[in-house]
Amino acid sequence: MVTENVVNADRVYYNFQGRMPPVTLESEPAQPPVGDTEPKLITDTTLRDGAQDSRFPLFPNEARLRYVDLLHELDNGTGVIDAIETFIYQKRDLWVLDKLLERGYEFPKITTWIRASPRDVKELYEASQGRVKETGMLASSSDHHIFDKLGFRSKEEAIGKYLKPILTALEYDITPRVHLEDTTRADIYGWVIPFMQTVLQQTEGRAKFRICDTIGWGVPDPYVALPQGIPHLVSTLYRETGAELEFHGHNDFGVATANSLAAWRYGCRKVNTAFASLGERTGNTSLEQMVVTYERFYGDPGFNLSVLPEMADLVSDNLTPISRSAPIIGDVFTTSAGIHQAGVARQKEAPGGLIYLAYDPSIVGRDSAERSVVGALSGAEGIVSVLNAEAEARGVEQRFATTNRVVKHIYNKLQDAYNGEYDEEKDIWTEYRTTFFTPEEIWEIAAESLDLDGGSSRA
Repeated sequence: MVTENVVNADRVYYNFQGRMPPVTLESEPAQPPVGDTEPKLITDTTLRDGAQDSRFPLFPNEARLRYVDLLHELDNGTGVIDAIETFIYQKRDLWVLDKLLERGYEFPKITTWIRASPRDVKELYEASQGRVKETGMLASSSDHHIFDKLGFRSKEEAIGKYLKPILTALEYDITPRVHLEDTTRADIYGWVIPFMQTVLQQTEGRAKFRICDTIGWGVPDPYVALPQGIPHLVSTLYRETGAELEFHGHNDFGVATANSLAAWRYGCRKVNTAFASLGERTGNTSLEQMVVTYERFYGDPGFNLSVLPEMADLVSDNLTPISRSAPIIGDVFTTSAGIHQAGVARQKEAPGGLIYLAYDPSIVGRDSAERSVVGALSGAEGIVSVLNAEAEARGVEQRFATTNRVVKHIYNKLQDAYNGEYDEEKDIWTEYRTTFFTPEEIWEIAAESLDLDGGSSRA
């Protein structure tokens, strides 16, 4: 039941003097909304919040355009990747905006982000010639921001200030998407809900709201209390306002994806993401992780996941290298540990399917992803895998098995190299190898034992 709330004049702060922010648990868990049947959607902030990543100084114009083209291909006509937002402040931003609008994509829709200013609304309308139909605008929601950052004298004053651009947007037939900055430190019943109710009344229900976990304090556990508990936060705002909600997470504690999933489950229709988790500090919720999360929970709507490697290359080439261990888009289908290599080698014929891979790499465009590298923890299976691949590449007919004496010879040589030399006087190991062995080196060691040469072999 929706209750009418009044603004709390007192300031509510969550000041832990820089220490790790503790959580408070409720006796009862948050409850997902009953009958929430609207399809879940994903939005993208790679060109906006993602572009604020401190690892690169500029998101090049052509790379921005190509990114949206690839995002369009990833969505593949499903409409699940609903929208992408971009800046409008510099000449380069306006040029990119115009080129994106010229593309005429239905999905993702092109939206923007502006400051809480009627002037910004007017400039957006003029720059886009009325083609942009939705824009985000800032409405800092915590007392930390209302008073300490923005210097408002009261919470009522903040509401009046924020309402002006919201109502101006409606005058230009632009849907306002109100970004509730720092919601996970806000006075929920004393300001956020009264503000949302006022906005909905003034806009006749047209306004949308983005719940922002600006410094990543959010927790996905349904027992964690307001304002940090994402299940309690989302379900409360949904219950008290009935507004269309979107969640914007940051990954300061490594749970942005989990928080975003919780937001979907407890009342948010949309989650906001950035490719490769680009963004401030530890970054935003990862687009690619939410895309595959969507598939796991709601089924495959028809995404074209094969474009993910090209998207990763675009980011690596133009912005910042992708972590090799990044889920979905990293070099995550390579194994060096012997027990894992054995499992990968046997899974093609295994009646139970994959053994040491979460899914077939080809799903995400990695057709040749199942490979082994040979290091200190590699076993015979990994050596065999590399040897046979190298033999095939060289046109050599011989194939190797784990029982072959040459494999044992290679294994011993590798371990000798990684052990190094023992200095008995100093009681230390020295001159040990710290890099992987290349396939060429593995082949050379085999050749020492078998007298292999180019395209011929001798058993």
